[in-house]
Amino acid sequence: MNIIIRDIHVGHLARFLLVGLCLIAMLSCVKDGSVFRGDVEPIPDKKQTASSGSLCQPGVMDSLTLRSVLEPSSIPVYDMFFPLTSDEGLENIARLDIGSQGLASWTALEGPVRRSLAYALSRPQDKPALTQPGMVLSWAQVVRSLEEFLVLLPRLDENPDLLAKRFVWYGMRKNPLMTGYYTPEIEASLTRQPGYDFPIYGVPEDLRSGRIRGRDRIYRIERGKVSPYYERGDMDVRKVLDGKGLEIAWAKDPIDVFYMQVEGCGRLRLPDGTTRNVLYGAKNGYGFRSLGRILHSRGLLPKGHMSKDHVKAYFAKHPEQMFRLMAENRSYVFFRLENSPPEGTIGKPLTPMVSLATDRELLPLGSLLVFEAEIPDSGGKPSGKRIVAGIGLAQDTGTAIRGSRVDYYIGEGNMVEPIANNIMTEATVYLLISKEALING
Repeated sequence: MNIIIRDIHVGHLARFLLVGLCLIAMLSCVKDGSVFRGDVEPIPDKKQTASSGSLCQPGVMDSLTLRSVLEPSSIPVYDMFFPLTSDEGLENIARLDIGSQGLASWTALEGPVRRSLAYALSRPQDKPALTQPGMVLSWAQVVRSLEEFLVLLPRLDENPDLLAKRFVWYGMRKNPLMTGYYTPEIEASLTRQPGYDFPIYGVPEDLRSGRIRGRDRIYRIERGKVSPYYERGDMDVRKVLDGKGLEIAWAKDPIDVFYMQVEGCGRLRLPDGTTRNVLYGAKNGYGFRSLGRILHSRGLLPKGHMSKDHVKAYFAKHPEQMFRLMAENRSYVFFRLENSPPEGTIGKPLTPMVSLATDRELLPLGSLLVFEAEIPDSGGKPSGKRIVAGIGLAQDTGTAIRGSRVDYYIGEGNMVEPIANNIMTEATVYLLISKEALING
């Protein structure tokens, strides 16, 4: 009898040991991720991503994968935008043609998107990038959207529908007016010499900016008091900056300098045939007035004939009026001499046919956009049009870019000037925010 009982105890003990070994094996499988994974691919832990420099670090993008798509329980809506359904997003994706932007592959957008991401990462992540009635979008959500787009890029050539599946598309209730801008090339010299008589100024040391009595101001201190900074007429007519060593170059034509200030940057064609770039340095704080409109308001140019070419033709006949009439636009831009390409407000190089100047109160700097517009063909003539439908990045701002308005960066050099100067059209623009960002903040 004792033998039988002992055998039963041994049998129970063997079964307990077997069950224990099975449990250990299962826990081991769960730990290494081989059980219950299914079709869901892991995404790196946020702390690990942050410690490795997020997605701006080369090679990080290749190691990232995506969670399965989840639908937000609610999608915020506000006055200026409305969300599209996934089906409506798919319909718009069918119209996308990144080849219309001169891009051979979606992966060509990696560099420009990384630049937007670097800017968004520099902002306080818990602070709002956009605040409108009914919707607040944080910088962390802008970052998440750009990061997810970067991960998707290698997949979009084969499967662009991922943009509809993984992003909420916000359409603008009022289609914005689209204009164009570019980096002009002008004839200039780094030293004053015959034929190069008109200064291009660097940033003056006495130009200051800050909050004065609750308002952001650009000013100077004169006799211990805050004064508005000098107007264009002070510089061009009264020559208040002469003799201060602020000239970084000298131009052949003052009208070229004026329009280079309108664009905010330029390329100097030097006497020996080489080039140097001048980038935006600072402004004097006054509002902008179009020179063509100034002449039109004086009855000097008819409506429809207010372009740069018409302005230059008028002043060629009336040079004595030039500086006096230009001074009616009190705004003035100072430059810095650089070897780097033109930059946007985000402090990063602009990308032709991708970068857009926007109102940051409406479309956050760095944000991811989809747009469609009709622009002049390569000849720049208004009669020749083509459709551009692709990805845009909000990377710049402008004095005249307010509200429902965007400015499309076309590129460098006078070859693209006819295209940029003849863009004046209604555009369709969508703001893309990843569903992951809307769910997790």
